[in-house]
Amino acid sequence: MENTRIKGLTILKNGQLLTMNDGSVLKDADLWIENGKIVKISDRKETIPENADVIDVSGCVVMPGMIDSHVHYDESYMGDFFLASGVTSVRNMQGFAGHAKWRDEILAGTRRGPYIYSSGPIADGEDPTIPDNTNIIIRSKADAENIIAYTKKYGFLWLKTYPSMEPKLYKYLLRRAAEEGLPPCGHMTKILDYKSLIDAGYSCCEHTSSLPREKEDIVYAAQHGMWFCPTHVVCKTLPDYVWNGKQLTEVEHFEDLPECIRKRWEEENEITCENYRKLGIKPDFQTIIDRGRTFLEYSDRVMAGTDCPYAGVVPGFAMADELESLVDAYGMTRYAALAAATSRPAEYIGISDQKGKLLPGLDSDLIVLEENPLEAVGAVRKIRMVFQGENVWDKEVLDGFLKAAGRLTQEEIEFIPLKI
Repeated sequence: MENTRIKGLTILKNGQLLTMNDGSVLKDADLWIENGKIVKISDRKETIPENADVIDVSGCVVMPGMIDSHVHYDESYMGDFFLASGVTSVRNMQGFAGHAKWRDEILAGTRRGPYIYSSGPIADGEDPTIPDNTNIIIRSKADAENIIAYTKKYGFLWLKTYPSMEPKLYKYLLRRAAEEGLPPCGHMTKILDYKSLIDAGYSCCEHTSSLPREKEDIVYAAQHGMWFCPTHVVCKTLPDYVWNGKQLTEVEHFEDLPECIRKRWEEENEITCENYRKLGIKPDFQTIIDRGRTFLEYSDRVMAGTDCPYAGVVPGFAMADELESLVDAYGMTRYAALAAATSRPAEYIGISDQKGKLLPGLDSDLIVLEENPLEAVGAVRKIRMVFQGENVWDKEVLDGFLKAAGRLTQEEIEFIPLKI
């Protein structure tokens, strides 16, 4: 199935506009888009030009396309899963040459998928607990310079770190990242003190489980401008599958995945569960959530991310689960949770002048929902249409994308090599 392109002026009429600009819903306004941009928000009484293509979205809510702020977009089938669930952009958290290629192809319109904003490869120290480690081990200043050079070569936006680097090398890497304009983000630290990390400009903590244990460190991070991406759905896979007996077959849209992916997930999940049970690792998950809630007491710099495609976390569709968790487990308002999937990541990425809100001059990345997500945030599942720049797809076409992706074989799926 090919992309459907918007030709000329298109007006979405009779819907409600959730602009994500000031908290309100515009109930008597129409949205005008042209050439991949929002050109006007008008009163419904305004005269419609004769050359306009009018789409009646009566009873629907129009909001910005969602941004999944923590993914590993390494497998080509994921692109259609993202679009079918209203995710029009992603923050990819381990970038290699193949990701830069896909990013550029999507921008050029030669590949279908969400827009990609990516970190470079993951920098780490020696960590024997990680099997089949694809991280770049930093053993010297030369290693630090190499990963920075690679990250800049491919136009990646952040330096991602894991927590086991030797302190002197970690500090050196952070200093050089700052000099090169690469905000560091990731799993924070196991060895370096948190204050030093935050003072060095650590920009975002990925995962609730990576937050500091001590409240004073969490407060310091929040008050000094660090961002936070909880990835609750992936953190919850540990208690769900290891200790509570959840099965992958219970996951919504699991059966829509390609057979080879389902099989791999089942194998990976079995190994993971067996290892954790042998080690007897059974963390107090509520304590971990409470750390996240502490952060939210002092900062609203929160982004919604899923860490897909970790086994049990379906690309795109897990975003609705993540938003419900931000509301139910973390106590965020529905509006704040939706902002964490739209305007807030756009702010962090540095694209607020392009995406994340419905405002004239911004890109026409938006979704048309059949229900109001301010009444139940899970309404983001009720998609009628998805717009991405000049592309538009209705539910029937999106369902077709999903079915076609689910029929792909191992040989038909592109897998990005995770190596320099």
